[in-house]
Amino acid sequence: MKKTGLLIVSIIALILVGVAAFAMKDLMFGDVKGRYEEVVDNYTDYKEQWISYEVVACLGNYAEGTESYSFIPTGHEYYYIIWMEDGSVMPMCVSKKADKEYLDQLTDATYDYLDGITDTISIPPREFTGTVKGQKAEADKYYKEGLNYLKISASNGWVVRDVLLDCTSTRAGTILLVCGVTLIPILGFVAYFVNLGKDKKKLKPEEEYLPR
Repeated sequence: MKKTGLLIVSIIALILVGVAAFAMKDLMFGDVKGRYEEVVDNYTDYKEQWISYEVVACLGNYAEGTESYSFIPTGHEYYYIIWMEDGSVMPMCVSKKADKEYLDQLTDATYDYLDGITDTISIPPREFTGTVKGQKAEADKYYKEGLNYLKISASNGWVVRDVLLDCTSTRAGTILLVCGVTLIPILGFVAYFVNLGKDKKKLKPEEEYLPR
């Protein structure tokens, strides 16, 4: 009965992984579907699809957090206020150390420009790719606090975007995640058939004394 239960659970798990993999097919194999400014007004239509934006200026970091998958910590998240080419602002999140270092340097260069120290932003722009989604409540709270501190609001003539460009995932990371999760039901199948083979090799008590 236990072995049958293992088989059933493994089959159900494999089906669920297949459904999840199908839903994430664009993240594993799809191209970039558009730029942030093109999709922000109907971002829910672009769920689980890659979106890009060329970051030209940054106004600073407003929050940090631990990235996790199924309650298992997998990395760190850094949230930034991005000053867009059209004069609006947007929230963006990264997890790679190199991305964080770039945005910190870009923040310094942006304020050097705003303070009149330099005529242009000295750090060259860089393309970021991620997914678009609504911010979590806590991150959104810190975002609004950051905007308030910088005196950025619609009443001051700013266009404020609330949709997060989440750049914490990569295509390779998504593929590895799906492959890793797929191993769980596969290992369940292996365990089931190994145990089944062992049971077949066991002799009944009355067979132990029979000639072979």
